[in-house]
Amino acid sequence: MRTLLKTVNYLYRLNQEIKGGAWCPKSQITTESTEWLEIDLHSVHVITGAGTQGRFGNGQGAEYAEAYVLEYWRPKLGKWVRYRAADGQEILTGNTNTYLEKKNHLEPPIWASKIRFIPYSSHRRTVCMRVELYGCYWSVGIASYSMPKGDKRSNGVELTDMIYDGQWGDELRGGLGQLVDGQFGGDEIREAAKSSAWVGWRNDSRPNPPVITFEFDKVREFSAVHLYCNNKFMRDVQVFSEAIITFSIGGRHFQDEPIRYTTVEDNIFESSRNVSIKLHHRIGKWVRIELHFSARWILISEVLFDSDVAQGNYTPEILKPSTKDKTKIPPTKDLPISTAHQEDPLYMAIVVGVLTALVILLAVAVFLIIHRHRHRKCFASPLAKTAIAQKRTVENYNPCGTSMLPENKMIIECPDVKSDEYQEPYQALKCTPYFSYSTVLLEMKDFVKDSNTALSDSSNYDYAVPELSSAPLLTKRRLADSLSDRATELVSDHMETLDMETRRSAAGSIRSKHSTRSPSQQEILIDLKRRLENTNVIEFPRHRLRMISKLAEGAFGTVYVAEADGVPEYNGTITSEKRLVAVKFLCHDASAKERDDFERDVRILAALSSPHLARVLGACRSPPLAVVLEYLELGDLCAFLRSSPAGSVTAGTLLHIATQIAAGMHYLESLNFVHRDLATRNCLIGKGYQIKISDFGTDNEAYACDYYKVDGRIPLPLRWAAWESVLMGKYTTKSDVWAFAVTLHEIFTICRRRPYEHLTEAEVLENLSHLQADDGLFEYIDRCPGLPRDMYELMCECWRRDEIDRPTFAEIHLFLQRKGLGYPS
Repeated sequence: MRTLLKTVNYLYRLNQEIKGGAWCPKSQITTESTEWLEIDLHSVHVITGAGTQGRFGNGQGAEYAEAYVLEYWRPKLGKWVRYRAADGQEILTGNTNTYLEKKNHLEPPIWASKIRFIPYSSHRRTVCMRVELYGCYWSVGIASYSMPKGDKRSNGVELTDMIYDGQWGDELRGGLGQLVDGQFGGDEIREAAKSSAWVGWRNDSRPNPPVITFEFDKVREFSAVHLYCNNKFMRDVQVFSEAIITFSIGGRHFQDEPIRYTTVEDNIFESSRNVSIKLHHRIGKWVRIELHFSARWILISEVLFDSDVAQGNYTPEILKPSTKDKTKIPPTKDLPISTAHQEDPLYMAIVVGVLTALVILLAVAVFLIIHRHRHRKCFASPLAKTAIAQKRTVENYNPCGTSMLPENKMIIECPDVKSDEYQEPYQALKCTPYFSYSTVLLEMKDFVKDSNTALSDSSNYDYAVPELSSAPLLTKRRLADSLSDRATELVSDHMETLDMETRRSAAGSIRSKHSTRSPSQQEILIDLKRRLENTNVIEFPRHRLRMISKLAEGAFGTVYVAEADGVPEYNGTITSEKRLVAVKFLCHDASAKERDDFERDVRILAALSSPHLARVLGACRSPPLAVVLEYLELGDLCAFLRSSPAGSVTAGTLLHIATQIAAGMHYLESLNFVHRDLATRNCLIGKGYQIKISDFGTDNEAYACDYYKVDGRIPLPLRWAAWESVLMGKYTTKSDVWAFAVTLHEIFTICRRRPYEHLTEAEVLENLSHLQADDGLFEYIDRCPGLPRDMYELMCECWRRDEIDRPTFAEIHLFLQRKGLGYPS
């Protein structure tokens, strides 16, 4: 009989060496291991990935597990279950050495409160393991569901719940599976050779309609249920004709007066769809859904509930004593209040007073909503105010939650409000953290040959992300070959730039003369040309690097945070103190061409010179090829702000942070570089609130939730991206301006409110489409508490539909500088 050796939560995690650095079974391991490592999560979680690593032991370790199996347990199961992948395999791939971690995507996911890692080896050997789990808390509260076993289609496709982990028979009981795994079926029924994402029943295979019974962990109050259904009516599949939903507290007797929902038959569109049914705040711990056929087949892929834990005590239903009356007594909530209070005049006066106060509060809320709606439609440009700044006084905006302090410091006391959608990777199944995304971040637009076109005018260019458009994309490899020659051509060409004031006056927006190419921009181009010609990326000795933790993982390779000795300063001197750096490794199986492109990209980034960009410190040219970049002590800006105590960051500090980001983007804009993923996750923060723009957040597992696949294509930062980038694949410096305004929203909400927090990804996409249609229905991000009015008006101007109407980073930087110095803006 197996014995439990150790219950762990954090002792043997990846990239940590505590008490020997790993868990090592006492006996050697074979195919039948008698020892395991158990992780107790204390409550049910959804596990979507598992990682393992051997014992490194500062280079002395030589033990690792080549393979392992998983077992899991949760209260409703009451037993340990061996995990099987979608292909039926139980054995998961382990490590090949002692220092590299191996992550396995668990598909299907595991619902468990305890997990066991059991090492496996086809030959007897000594192993050591460090482990880590990835997933999220199972917040929906479904403990199990039961239903009839699905039927098989005539073409051999099984329409039963193949990943169900409960009891199998004619009825599936006591488990979880496809209906709650977060995977929605496509329009086609046959999505694999012998299996499907759909669960289906045939009306001639059973005497009664199918019934699905859900059991929850606690008594809950239900608002709605959503059933994702197939409607391939040409193949005898249609959405159910009627759903009858009943509730129960005890699970033995279900309440009378069920909710009945009738659908409208659709014989026009065959697309799958969500059927949403309002449940009118009914109470229960068990929910039974009875589905009636409208065609030969009913196919269901996913069932989602909108519910909250009910407050109070509830008693199970009981049958009435009369044998003729078979109705059940509905659940009652146990309240300690005596009914005699209802006749007390004082009690009635209190009730009337409370109701009157609620009516007044409701009226105030309606007034504020209407006022905000009108204000959002009638905002004015903060840049236009500079022309009449001397005719008005500065308005000290002081909303609720702020207080003025001496020396013009304003503390923002934002409430610690978290959206259900804006959480760390452990907060939602869709936030599976191990996925990695590869996005080209720094993309330089082609230098203009036409002497009659201003360099800063980007409205004539259409740059698309691969797979989103067939428009040509200027890659960084072409960049390196042409950058120096184009810069020389631009500097030597005495051309007359277009007057941007004239071009934009028709749009009704006052623009600074910084919109045209100024001599300072020519100086920047001359300096860039010189730096490209003279840039020699130094060799950074690998022995000076000590890897600390993995930061991100993408298609290009892996990024680590490391401690480095002998980091070169801006003036070329070598510092003796240890500093944190980021090390980007190229994939070990990269081709010679990919290696050349990588080195060329490094040379281009090394030629950039701005104190607000993470600079290249050197390269390790011996395999595996790596580049060493700046990294700041406090990590990324998003994590820093989110973890800072309420009120600890002043409004002046937030403005200082925003001004530095604008300065870095102004430098990139002057060279027509497009970042394409500007956000607080891609900004580093150091001592003294020093800010540097980077790209480390894009492939960071902690921010996988911030990326969304539009039509199943390349993941995009949907809530930060401009409408033309999402819908047209067009990236310019003006799309970076859009993202900068969203970044301002993050900064002034201390990264605790997600952009468009009340909208789903699909609704955000629909909202952006209103700008493309220009129908006037586009909804701006709401102004957050503590955000000055002129800052919000600047943000709204950055979200204008036409690129030419948005400000440049030169104008934004000047505006923020003047605001920081106390000048009227």
